[in-house]
Amino acid sequence: MKYLLKRKWFSLPSDVAIHDENGREAFRIDGRPFSFGKKLSFLDCHHNELAFINQKMVDGGPSYEIYHSDDLQAVVRENLATAARCKLAIDAPAPDDLHAEGNFTDHEYTFTREGKLVGRVSKSLFPRRDSYGVEVGRGEDEILLLASAAVIDLCCQKAGL
Repeated sequence: MKYLLKRKWFSLPSDVAIHDENGREAFRIDGRPFSFGKKLSFLDCHHNELAFINQKMVDGGPSYEIYHSDDLQAVVRENLATAARCKLAIDAPAPDDLHAEGNFTDHEYTFTREGKLVGRVSKSLFPRRDSYGVEVGRGEDEILLLASAAVIDLCCQKAGL
């Protein structure tokens, strides 16, 4: 499934829609990402919270914890996304961590798990200048990949990349 996100979504009002490839609203991101310690909520189209991202300050800079319900699914550390083209590990409590690699600032990168492609982010998925697409592989956790892409976007833009 492919999803459409606005570039620089965090500079928009606090409630931003994520659309599926057919143009239907699939999810929403609710919250103010530049408020210290504020959480971002991932909501379904009925405004039920499916996941949230909690910002924490740790040695070396902010980190973002991605939760489904109360279960920690992944941790992304902002200082790991300091180069336009680099690898990024998204630490998960399970042994099968998600990895992102490619050009984060240009929204051209892939997600892998145990060396297998599980998703990709690309501006070429949708022909709009102000947007990028997130393609989620069959059987993969859509919310985790979308939340990870949103955190990567947030980290890169805050770092001025």
